[in-house]
Amino acid sequence: MKKNIFRITKISVLLGMIITILAFPFHYYGQEDQIKRAKIYDDIYPLLSEVDLYCSIMIWDEKKPDIKIIGAEKEYEKKIMSDGDVVYINKGKEDGLEQGQLFLVLEMEINVPGFGPVAYKRGRLRVMDLAATRSSAVIEKSCGWIRIGNYLTPFEPKETVMGKDLGYDISPFEARGAKGEVIYLQTDFNEIGSGHWALIDLGAEDGIQLGQQMIVYREVEKDAPLKIFGNVVIVDIQNKTSTIKILSCRDAVRIGDLIMARPNH
Repeated sequence: MKKNIFRITKISVLLGMIITILAFPFHYYGQEDQIKRAKIYDDIYPLLSEVDLYCSIMIWDEKKPDIKIIGAEKEYEKKIMSDGDVVYINKGKEDGLEQGQLFLVLEMEINVPGFGPVAYKRGRLRVMDLAATRSSAVIEKSCGWIRIGNYLTPFEPKETVMGKDLGYDISPFEARGAKGEVIYLQTDFNEIGSGHWALIDLGAEDGIQLGQQMIVYREVEKDAPLKIFGNVVIVDIQNKTSTIKILSCRDAVRIGDLIMARPNH
């Protein structure tokens, strides 16, 4: 009896080993395939964050908004408002404002000659209480200094763009398509690097699209190969200008640096 039990156990162990060996290659290759797919998807990520979409800069090429912040609940305590603070607006029910309406807060103090004022997106606020010609609002999200005198424009939700940094390892010659230059930098410094914003003199009229990646370069000498050193993505588009975010670069980006569309190949 014990011999039979031992023989059955031995056969069961052998069968288990055979099944494991036969199944291993399929299981292994299935895992390997999943790993390869995962690596591909790891390269794809949101190119534009919420900060890029709602806290960046742009050229304001329209008439300045007539809706403004004219006061604040705590204006005697502080000059800079932030999340949760209540502010007062110079428009109300008679001007078409509605309770719960969202507005983007803009600061416009600097002017780029030939293009217009730079609008710094400072955050968003929501209308709370309405009177005939005045209203109050609460700041839901601030991403900079929100102050009395800032302009308001209706808030428009935007979708991010998925992709990956295509880099700047391309042929050092001009490609077909739109060409322009950097006209303004986000900071007071003379140059910027990866992650910063800038403005360029290309816009909707030039066929520029949100999420489009473009190349930064310089012409070192006439008829010589170009110095290609950066890759950027379009964050915001106006008629004649656009906002870019530096995705990668091997040299600092400066005003006057050139921008061109990526080659098709």
